[in-house]
Amino acid sequence: MRKLLLLLTFCCLLGLLPKAAQAQYNPKATYDGPARLNTWSVSAHGGWSQFYGDLREYDFFPVGADNFDSVNERNSFFGGLALGKQLSHLFGVQLGVNAGNLRGMKRRIYYSYFRSNFVQTDLTGSVNLKSLLFGVNKMKHWKVDAYTGVGVIFYNSKAFELTTGRLRRQTGDVSDLVVPMGLAVHYEISPRFDVGIDIRVNHVNSERLDATIGGDASSVFDLVGNRGSLSETFVRQGNSAKDKWGYGGIVLTYKLGRRAIRVQKVNDKFDYDTTAGTYHLRWTDPKSLIKPPVILTLAQIDSVAKANRPPDIDPKLLTDTDNDGVSDYFDKEPNSPEGSVVSGSGEVIDFDKYVSAALPGIACAEIFANIEFDTDKSIVKPAFKEVLNKVVELMNKTQCRLQLAGHADRRASDKYNLSLSRRRVEAVRTYLIEAGLNDPSRILVDYFGAYKPIADPSKTGLQKNRRVEMKLIP
Repeated sequence: MRKLLLLLTFCCLLGLLPKAAQAQYNPKATYDGPARLNTWSVSAHGGWSQFYGDLREYDFFPVGADNFDSVNERNSFFGGLALGKQLSHLFGVQLGVNAGNLRGMKRRIYYSYFRSNFVQTDLTGSVNLKSLLFGVNKMKHWKVDAYTGVGVIFYNSKAFELTTGRLRRQTGDVSDLVVPMGLAVHYEISPRFDVGIDIRVNHVNSERLDATIGGDASSVFDLVGNRGSLSETFVRQGNSAKDKWGYGGIVLTYKLGRRAIRVQKVNDKFDYDTTAGTYHLRWTDPKSLIKPPVILTLAQIDSVAKANRPPDIDPKLLTDTDNDGVSDYFDKEPNSPEGSVVSGSGEVIDFDKYVSAALPGIACAEIFANIEFDTDKSIVKPAFKEVLNKVVELMNKTQCRLQLAGHADRRASDKYNLSLSRRRVEAVRTYLIEAGLNDPSRILVDYFGAYKPIADPSKTGLQKNRRVEMKLIP
């Protein structure tokens, strides 16, 4: 029976442990924030252990004297280790093992005392009551955990007669299921270490932890004590309540993980700096790592805009006196005749001669020209067809690309002007294709409506603004 219980217990614990390990901290989850947190820890604990059952003289205060009919109940201790995994800021699991001894006595009815050595292993789940009840920003370096779980206690207990010390009963090596329940208070003393106090009661699933199944003479216990080993019977409980044992201990926890840090207070406010290292999920709510959005006032926005505003553009770069497409700053002939075809430096060129002299396959230089349109029209006027035919001839001989930009004057809505400037660009492009352009993919088009005028709103100026700018580029 003992071997069967042992096998079932370890299968249960081994089955639970991988599930806990799979609940990894997920940095991609929306609630986890932008930074990974450490989640593992190990702890060592130890202190005073106490038995609660039939062979206990008083409910609260253990007997501390040794005399003819009393045996000291106080000199019992335990120690243990635990491996912890934090599943979230509020919840964690711990796999622990404890070893120690228990003792107790009872004058009335039993006139016996007992000694027990035990090893207990258990898996517990904990909830962070401090953060759950008071929030993560109160008592920042304190942690209060309530926990419970399931485990197995392995023990060997012997009961002796008071005064004579005669062995009356014994359990042999047996095991029982146990349900631990407790409360632990921790304080974070450094990025790596926590210290705390752990108070626990372990509910044992039998009444034989003190080698006594009690109640009255009809139970397994009897005054003579000739029942011998309790391991020989399946009886786990008489007329008394099941046994318990508890402890109060000191806990020292070491937090595993790389580059461990803990939150610091800056200007009376806790500030998180994930670039400095890695916080531990035991002490840090991932939501705290998400910086709240900064809402700027109008004055702050204006200040930022002024601070980041680029330097003013030199007016000379924007002025084009002769409207040939080349700014006066670069224009070597700023007073070119209207309708001229100019080079990239603004100099008037004989376009017919340039096209005739162009060699097949060469890259052309930058050349600018404007095609003007009548009011609210997108039909290419005959006066500009000759220059467009020359553009086709040049593009078919060379690797030139052509950039077209459509414009309109301001005598309509913005939406209508954008549509009109687009139709004018498409009209020029269509004419070029119909005129025999071999590779239409080398035409780049854009349109701006009335947003980029080059002349004043006079009658002459309006005519200049109704245009498609042509730019031959290498």
